[in-house]
Amino acid sequence: MGNATVEVSGAQAASWAAELRAALVGAVGPADSVSPVQVQRSAEMVIAVIGLVFSGVEVAKTITEWWSARRRDGAGVTVLLPDGTRIELAEGSQARLEIAMRPDDIGPH
Repeated sequence: MGNATVEVSGAQAASWAAELRAALVGAVGPADSVSPVQVQRSAEMVIAVIGLVFSGVEVAKTITEWWSARRRDGAGVTVLLPDGTRIELAEGSQARLEIAMRPDDIGPH
């Protein structure tokens, strides 16, 4: 099992994170979990955070597909792994995210 934290930022961070959480709930396996959205506000921006425990790379595909559909609206997504790896989604980052989120390969990247 792997775990990660997903941060969603942008003008509609809280509602976008709720959408992404719903997509993730549909993608994870029966032994996996998706935490409720937690919203963190600062003077500069709102970041909505989702915690994940997962057992496959399907989660990475779901995150990337969701971000691809919302990035033109201004949604930003950053995935934080327990080893300190920080992946900010950008064009072409799906492969890197899938590799980093392989449960059997959790470690320094």
